[in-house]
Amino acid sequence: MKSLSKALICGIMMLGMVSCEDDLMLEPENNITQNSFYTTELQIQQALSGVYSAMVNASSRGGYDVNFYLLASEVRSNNFNAISQNGNRDYYAINRFQDTSSTDEMEILWEDAYQQISYANMLLSRIDAVPFADPATREQYRSEARFLRSYAYFELMRSFGKVPLIDKPVSPEEASKIPRTDLATLYNFITSEIEASIAGLKNVYDAANKGRITKSAAHAMLGRIYLTGSGYPLNNSSYVAKAKDHLFAVIQGEGQFVTFAPNYADLFKSSNDNKFHIFEIQHISGGLSQGSYLPSYVSPNFGSADPYYNAQGSLFSSAELGVSQSLIDTYEPGDLRLPLTIKTSFIGTNGQPDQAKFFVKFREKGIVLSNRYDWPINFPIIRYEDVMLMYAEILNNEGSTSAAVFQLNRIRQRAGLAPLSTSISAADFTTALRKERRVEFAGEGVYWHDLVRWNTGVSVINQAAAQLNYNYTITTNDYLYQVPLSQIQVAGYDQNP
Repeated sequence: MKSLSKALICGIMMLGMVSCEDDLMLEPENNITQNSFYTTELQIQQALSGVYSAMVNASSRGGYDVNFYLLASEVRSNNFNAISQNGNRDYYAINRFQDTSSTDEMEILWEDAYQQISYANMLLSRIDAVPFADPATREQYRSEARFLRSYAYFELMRSFGKVPLIDKPVSPEEASKIPRTDLATLYNFITSEIEASIAGLKNVYDAANKGRITKSAAHAMLGRIYLTGSGYPLNNSSYVAKAKDHLFAVIQGEGQFVTFAPNYADLFKSSNDNKFHIFEIQHISGGLSQGSYLPSYVSPNFGSADPYYNAQGSLFSSAELGVSQSLIDTYEPGDLRLPLTIKTSFIGTNGQPDQAKFFVKFREKGIVLSNRYDWPINFPIIRYEDVMLMYAEILNNEGSTSAAVFQLNRIRQRAGLAPLSTSISAADFTTALRKERRVEFAGEGVYWHDLVRWNTGVSVINQAAAQLNYNYTITTNDYLYQVPLSQIQVAGYDQNP
């Protein structure tokens, strides 16, 4: 059982009390509730748990792992193929680039992220007036809230581009008057906020607080944000050096603050949650509304004759969504990651083999659940391997290819593959690294964002669509989703092209 996940439940309950008062529009009672709640150190701790909780099953379709990393990212890439149209599911429109401003999933993303931002804004506006036994604890909580607010903005930016910057509690009327903020300003805000949070964060936490934001998580997230900002569409080359510094800060802590897993399979076991990943979405099973939806979203419904995968059914059938052959073909022969990531057949309900291709990375053997949305495994937002490969990418681009090869080879050799030669050319290393990132993080929502920042998404997606005889082509406009129509109607935002 995860102590932080237990705390998240309390956070949801406490913040839900305030939310219910808002819905009833009882202004005096609401003020009393909010003013009396944010008054003690324990209540601030509970409120912070609520900020974390916004990432976990915040909507009817699951938490950030399903919404941001599966449906809006992994499904968008050519790692998935939407096989048959189902009007009840947004994944088909997302995968085939038919989504619009009325696509429900986009509204869910927007609302969930701004819910987290709102929770953080309220905490940050109240924390200074609350007495703490230890001032360092106040700074830790403040730092965690600033990080989580910035993280939510980063995910919004990657999905929608310009979004309204709201850094304090505001009324709905005030919020509707705040325009979409340009990317440069947003990047400056979120990076400066996370930079400022580092001092207040801890390097490690005790067992009761595993899962909280660490200094390594802040450095890793800054590395990702800066590297993203150095690519398309911002193309701020000054960010590269900053990314490198933060990524190296994480690497320097290996063995003390971060751990390189000896086996790839160890990365995706709930028993190893908060052991190898740097920043994770916390899940816990047991009917507490904190379980993961993701394993059931990416697997077909299994028959009783397939005991390995029949612990629970799943949302999608094999005729709707499948792993692409393109992804499978990207794995080299003998890559130990392939069978741990993708299964290419199962026994159907009729007892016959079904040749569906689907992700099994987060689906654990032998897990028996009360319902299909209650998986216990955490979802990795940033893995140490991502830090290593981002750092290697920078080294290679700087001309230090042999040093970059060292980082990449550690990952390849763990996967059972031969190491790359240290004499490989920079161009060939770039090709190898991009392939490595695709297979290492398959199913984790990383690949689509790589395609965007490298600005290779147009060529990759159009080539894949042509090979599959899909009747569409994309442009760089399709790197962003449409701003939800509901937001445009309320606030009059301009729409993405």
